[in-house]
Amino acid sequence: MVRKEKSAAVAFEESAQKVEWVQVLLVDGRQLEGNVIRNPIRRTGTVVNAIDETRFDFDIQDIRSVKKVSDPRNVGLN
Repeated sequence: MVRKEKSAAVAFEESAQKVEWVQVLLVDGRQLEGNVIRNPIRRTGTVVNAIDETRFDFDIQDIRSVKKVSDPRNVGLN
């Protein structure tokens, strides 16, 4: 059986639905980390980083890759 790779846009949308801390790499080389918000109607996304107090908006088609990373706010909580 052949497994199809998910597109970066699909991975982004799945992460946005789960409100995970992710790393988003854009086609222009920017690397963003934080929680993701998506607007499916406008086909845009936003990465909000509460630690750095930053917010970045972009078109979903500009995503090169998305991966889940550990949430730095949870480090040391056990």
